[in-house]
Amino acid sequence: MHGHFPCSPSASASPCCVVTPGNPPAEPALRDHLARLRELRPGLLLHWEDAPEAGDLTVQAEIEAGLRIVLLLEGAVDVSYGAQRVALASARGGASAVLVAVAEQEQLTRRTRRGVYSRRVNLGLGHNWLAQCGAFPGVLDDFMHRHLEMRPWQVSPRAVAIAEQIVHPPQLEPLLQSIYLESRALELAGEALGTLHQHPTAPPAPAPAALRPREHQRLRELHAFLGSGQADGLSLDEIARHAGVNANTLQRQFRAVYGTTVFDHLRDCRLQRARHALEHEGLTVGQAAGVAGYTSAANFATAYRRRFGHPPKLARSRV
Repeated sequence: MHGHFPCSPSASASPCCVVTPGNPPAEPALRDHLARLRELRPGLLLHWEDAPEAGDLTVQAEIEAGLRIVLLLEGAVDVSYGAQRVALASARGGASAVLVAVAEQEQLTRRTRRGVYSRRVNLGLGHNWLAQCGAFPGVLDDFMHRHLEMRPWQVSPRAVAIAEQIVHPPQLEPLLQSIYLESRALELAGEALGTLHQHPTAPPAPAPAALRPREHQRLRELHAFLGSGQADGLSLDEIARHAGVNANTLQRQFRAVYGTTVFDHLRDCRLQRARHALEHEGLTVGQAAGVAGYTSAANFATAYRRRFGHPPKLARSRV
């Protein structure tokens, strides 16, 4: 199983893949993999992972010509494109990434070992998708014709933050989440392709420290706490104490993973609860404003329209 989309018909010239299972059986692990696979546009494919591998597997698939981007935040990943092997392991304190040119149809091989942790983002940029974006500049065209050439790059702090946001996408309606993921995938692709223009002797930007698994677990627990309503009315310092960190650390880590501030997320959670109350509980707009934490129904209506694209009275009319 790998982020370069085996078993996805649109990702390869052939929809078939060969799975060699170890222990446990391959099928549940393959289902887990496909759950984190998105075709954002024809030829623009995204996969992310943040978990130990579910089993010992070797997965093979035919992939089309284009570019492949592997960004490893933490852990290890082992994949081959034809005879070119990409084996990445996160160094202490930094992410690692590589850009691979696939000039012709090629075989992808992904190897996993049960329990090996991986937090990563993978992008597939098909040749046709790239062509639709515009004419290839000379340096990109030259790179794309060098079959199985690899180009590692020093990941910027911004790219790390984007990758963390992809790994932990917010709970949005399907259309909004697709837009959210596509915008971040494009920005990540832009940085990767931009490295082709960098002078080889240019000093790399310093890599940010990766969050540890325990820190990610703490943020997931806090995310659920904020969504439960128990944090309504708490100050940032009080929320930080609940999480067991100081406020500055909390804000920095929360933004890196979720792409927003603690209070912006808290405000969004309250708007989501207000929307549910309007649609399913028959609350008035004024009552829903109180659920969302607004004393002014007019201010609530403005925030609601900005968030959901329609006034709250339309939500209530569907009850």
